Amino acid sequence: MAPVNFIFVALPCEAGPLIKAWNLKKTAQKQAFATYSNERFVLTVSGIGKVAMAGAVAYTLAQYPAIAEPVMLNIGVAGHKHLPVGSCLLVDRIVDVDSGRRFYPQLPFATPCPTNGLSTLAKADSRYCDDFLRDMEASAFYETAVKFSSSELIHCVKVVSDNAESPLTNVTEDAVADWIGAGLSVVETLLARLAELKNAQPQPDQQTYREALDRFHFTASNAAKLQVVLNRWHLVYGLPADLSRIDAKNAKDLLTQMEALLAEKQFYL
Repeated sequence: MAPVNFIFVALPCEAGPLIKAWNLKKTAQKQAFATYSNERFVLTVSGIGKVAMAGAVAYTLAQYPAIAEPVMLNIGVAGHKHLPVGSCLLVDRIVDVDSGRRFYPQLPFATPCPTNGLSTLAKADSRYCDDFLRDMEASAFYETAVKFSSSELIHCVKVVSDNAESPLTNVTEDAVADWIGAGLSVVETLLARLAELKNAQPQPDQQTYREALDRFHFTASNAAKLQVVLNRWHLVYGLPADLSRIDAKNAKDLLTQMEALLAEKQFYL
């Protein structure tokens, strides 16, 4: 069975409780990032910061180009102005403070815990100037992950590690591991609901997918993107894509033209 759940954390202490709970084994071959897996999960430890997280997501998913619409989670700790340490939250808005870009994870299911907005910063900041969670990876995780899956299957779960009364300097690796472990039931419930959502989605159009791969050379990331585009096409147009009617020069051109045609199509729920 190919894994369908891809989990990304920044720190080894965040990974520890998940590795133990899911009985994950470290990947034997040399990898650019520490990776642990079994038949259901692939867990990658990225390191701290947006660049590290974006690289980890792209590198990991490139190893599994044939998997369509994977479930992708960023799990880790974050600061907040006043929420109690150990509080577990699902992120419903992400703001990249440096670029100003905003992302809105889709939540078409009953959430297993409270939700909150999150700000991603380039450097740790203990000023707690608003009511958002604060971390250093989520925006990069989300912006990269949507290149490989559908937005409703991509989420961030954050556990509060510090606040105005308990500053970041008090946080220890053991405490982080305990908080992540305590939030595991929330993660498991979320994964179950995402599995139901994924199973309810249209199945990938494998015949058209293989036709496209035979016609052009696709990189691993573009092959994953093709799966997403074909699923959207079937949903919007109600039938598989007819690639013979698209005069494309290469894989990138094919994706560009298909996305343009999808953008032109009026679609109402």
